[in-house]
Parts: sequence; structure tokens; C-alpha cells
Amino acid sequence: MNTLNYIGCKNKLFNTLLKICKENIDDIKNKTFMDLFSGTGVVGFNMMQHFLHCSANDMEYYSYVINYALLKCSYTENIRCLIEICNNLDSVEGLIYHNFSPTNTCERMFFTNGNAKKADAIRKYIGEKFAINEITEDEFHFLLASLLVSIDKVANTSCVYGAYLKEFKKPSLKDLVLTPIHKNTVININNTNNTNQVYNGLAEKFAEEDAAYYDVVYIDPPYNQRQYSANYSPLNYIAYYDKNIILKGKTALIENYNKSDFCKKTEVKKAFTNLINGIKCNYLIISYNNEGLLTREELQNILLKKGSVKLYKIKYNKFKAQKNVDKQFVEEYLWMIDTSKKGELIIEIDFEMIK
Repeated sequence: MNTLNYIGCKNKLFNTLLKICKENIDDIKNKTFMDLFSGTGVVGFNMMQHFLHCSANDMEYYSYVINYALLKCSYTENIRCLIEICNNLDSVEGLIYHNFSPTNTCERMFFTNGNAKKADAIRKYIGEKFAINEITEDEFHFLLASLLVSIDKVANTSCVYGAYLKEFKKPSLKDLVLTPIHKNTVININNTNNTNQVYNGLAEKFAEEDAAYYDVVYIDPPYNQRQYSANYSPLNYIAYYDKNIILKGKTALIENYNKSDFCKKTEVKKAFTNLINGIKCNYLIISYNNEGLLTREELQNILLKKGSVKLYKIKYNKFKAQKNVDKQFVEEYLWMIDTSKKGELIIEIDFEMIK
């Protein structure tokens, strides 16, 4: 799997998460799984091989595109040929070049001129081919998702797109190469009809009265006040590729970008309470940490009203951009809630540090 360089990505945590699922849930290959804040899609893509089917949701459009490609699209010979064509297109000066690379009218340095023009050529090509039905919906999403993760590899940022670096770093000077987001020719060995679903909306929608039921729901919400829509605004712009979208300021924020209540100190407790109370599932798994907007005690009190609770605690080295701080690690909390049992804190389990 080819993925984004992403704050909160669960690559390192996945094996621990899977172990916890297998320890607490019987016969998972016949259970349904929902990744409610899916981000890069790492969790759903890897869980797919263990559950009956996996669905995903995220409010960010770039994440929807990526998860669609990961959960619903197989890698085919036709996609391989299309990627080869894309990598040999002549560069063009389009929306990415004019808005995210340094020109006479733009000072932003998210991408080099060459990589921006190459990305424009690819984005225009797949958009035009889809518009005239020369590629399928699956092929469009697969190619667009592959472009998003490939251009991220040559982005001139420290990680998030909240700012660009003043000088191009070495990886950003490499040529953009469109690389497939995955090479799975069969998406889900347990799900021959591919009933995986991908949604692009608020997580709160899944707490409404008519919302679907899932055996297992995984919740990995934002932990702090940094809005993902602001941190990854250029990726949304590339995904939409709409000249009518208004970009603001030096960092090219999309005007009226998405703002989640889970990133607001004044709203997060209410948002969590409503989501947990309303969501329909047998098992609920939640990732959070000791630096989140909600305290451990606040979150625990909400969860105990939903069912019986196990708390797994895992120490993490901090993200490299955070090293000039007093504490060099954070404590990740993985909460496992069995909604069929009476609410009580069963046990706390300490796992070894993940580096």
C-alpha cells in the first residue's frame, strides 16, 4: 500500500489493533467493520483481509478518494497501462502549477514547477477521460488516489500542508512518478461481492436513528485543535480540481474549509457523547491519547454508559517535528467497548512502547 505522510496514521499501531480485535471478538471473518474517521485508509485496507467486509467514512474529499481506491478498486492490467500513459504525458501549466508552485504570480512552494506541471497533466487527463466515459468510476478513483499519494512524496513540507518550506528539500526535487496506491488484484478475499462501502460525510451521521449497524466500529478522531481540512487543503484542491474554488493566503487554504467539532475544545465533549450514544454496533474501538482535548476521565465516563470497557495503553515516540518538547513520547489509548455487556471498566493493559 502506498500511503500519505500523515499525522495520526495508524501504520505502526495496526498490528496491535488487530491483536486486540482477535482477543476480544470471536469469528471476526464473519463480522462487518467500519472505519469512521478513515484518513489514509491504512486501518480499513489492512482489516479487509480479516473481516467479512470493511467500510469507511471521512469528511475530507481526498480521504474519500483514497479509501474508495483502497476498499473498492482492484489493480488491473488496464490501470497499469493507464498509469504508464500518465507517466509519459507532456507537462501542462494548470491549476496546481498556478496555485502551488513558484511563478510570477504565485510565491507558494508546495511543489517544484516541474512536478506541479506533471501533476496537472495527469489530473487533467484522468478527469477528461472520466468525463467522456473512457475510464470507469473505479479507474478514475484509483488513478486520482494514486496521484494524491504520489505527489505527497515530492511535497515541499515537513508533513502537513499548513506551511511550505522556504527552500526545496531533497525529496521534493525528485521527479513526480505516478505509482499505484496498491497492487491488490482481489480486494477482499472474504467478500467476493465487494460490498465494502465508502462515505464522504460527518461521523455524526452514523449516530442518527436510521444509520446502519456494523459489528465493529473503529473511531480514530482528531485529538487536538488542528483541523485536518486546513492541514491538507492542497490535497482536497487537487482532488476537486475546480477553478471556482477560492484559495486564501500564503498557505492556499480553501475558503470555508471543513471544521470538525472534534477539534473544538468547547464542542468535543458534546460531539463525543452524541456519537458514542447513537452509534449502532456490537464492539466499539476508539483511539485517543493523553494529550487529547478530552481527558481520559471524561472519555471513560462517556464510554462506560455504552458498555463494558477495556483500556489498552501504548507509549509512542513523538512525531519527529515535536522533538523540542519536554516529554519525548505520548501515551496512546485504545479503548475496547463491548456494547452487549453492562458498563464497567474491566481491566487496564499496558503494551510495550512502539517506536
